[in-house]
Amino acid sequence: MGMPEQIPDHLDFVGRGWHPLLRHLHEQLLAVSPTYSVQQVKEKYGTLRVQLYTGMLRHLNMGNTDWPDPDQSARYKAEDDAAIALVHAAEQESARICEACGDPGEPRQRAWTKTLCDNCAAHR
Repeated sequence: MGMPEQIPDHLDFVGRGWHPLLRHLHEQLLAVSPTYSVQQVKEKYGTLRVQLYTGMLRHLNMGNTDWPDPDQSARYKAEDDAAIALVHAAEQESARICEACGDPGEPRQRAWTKTLCDNCAAHR
C-alpha cells in the first residue's frame, strides 16, 4: 500500500487563504497520527471542513476485519481524540481567516456564505 493521501494532497479544494492553516494542521496531525489519511477537505457554510481516517477508522478502512486488542483500541481512541481536537480548532479558526487571501476575515452571508476580509468581500 502506498502513502496515504494527506492534507497537502487536498489544498486545491479550498481557497489559498486557508492553505497556511491547513499546512499547520497537517504538521500537528503528523505528531499525533503520522499515517492519518484524508477523506475530505472542503469549505461549507463559510468554514473549513476536514474529515480524516485516524486510529480506529484508519484500521477499519485499511481492510482489517479483526477488532484490535484492548490496548490497541485505547491507543486508537487517544489518537482519534487528539486528531478530532486539532481539526475542530482549525475549523473554528477558519471562521476568522479570509479563504481567498489569508487576511483576517469573517463569515459573509450572501447567496452563499464565505469567510472573507473586507477587501475580498468588496470584490466578489
